[in-house]
Amino acid sequence: MTKRRLPPIKSLIALESVIRTGSVSAAAEDLSVTHGAVSKQLAHLEDWIGLPMFRERRRGMIANASGERLAAAVGAALDGIERALDEVMATENQPVLTVVAPATFAMRWLIPRLPTLELRGREVGIRVRPTHTTEDWDALDYDLIVRRAEPLPARLSPRPLFREALGLLVPPALAGAGDPRQLPFVDAATRTGELTAWCNKAFGGRPARPPKIYPHFYVAMEAALAGLGAIVAPVALLGPQLCQGALVEPWPHLRVPGALYSIGVAPDGPNRAASEALSAAMVRQWAEAAAAAPEFAAAAV
Repeated sequence: MTKRRLPPIKSLIALESVIRTGSVSAAAEDLSVTHGAVSKQLAHLEDWIGLPMFRERRRGMIANASGERLAAAVGAALDGIERALDEVMATENQPVLTVVAPATFAMRWLIPRLPTLELRGREVGIRVRPTHTTEDWDALDYDLIVRRAEPLPARLSPRPLFREALGLLVPPALAGAGDPRQLPFVDAATRTGELTAWCNKAFGGRPARPPKIYPHFYVAMEAALAGLGAIVAPVALLGPQLCQGALVEPWPHLRVPGALYSIGVAPDGPNRAASEALSAAMVRQWAEAAAAAPEFAAAAV
């Protein structure tokens, strides 16, 4: 039997994720690992192959022809594995539900709670597909979809999940500031207006320094966790970081309402009954979590 000549599988998955999502930070969110772990896997892959996968030593994370070709092959292989898993699980009479959800919500709330979601006797598999703000979600295949700040069409029988309560979350090293307007701020281009709304409520104006703007919320959040600035963020999704002390909320009385999250079910999907059960379970779990930790509860819907 001929031994396969392949680099470490983790490094190939890291390459595919970086090129698909557009950045190391987004890939780290996608794979539920650290920024450093993704960078390390890319370095391993380039050392193993002996060729760079990106232009200008990864500056801007723009893949070269070799990187694009390899990432495309890895993506096709992963798609094939997903299809095979669906077929194997289907042979056991277990439906596999595909859930499309915003990346931060998927990684910070939904995926960690999948083992505890009860579908009242139903045996189903659940596959989560995180999406980014710029993606066309309606072009994706799904059984159940979660959207933020975007009304779902009536054909999906939408139901509200929760409304964000936005607070100012501050790295511990910056938490001693007595005047919030003097803090350095980080913000996301995909969440326009939220920092302004909080500042208007807190001190009726703009911060002393312009915020550092990042292209996506999860990138801005990583900047805040790295100590680069305070961020206006949904406290319900970042409860673990607050409990662990990675971020603090010095002014919890100044929270402002954020976007509404809604759930919809594909009307013609083969697993509609199981999807509706999962939707109900998610609503139930969110309500239970809010009751157990009211200090991190989202606004009522």
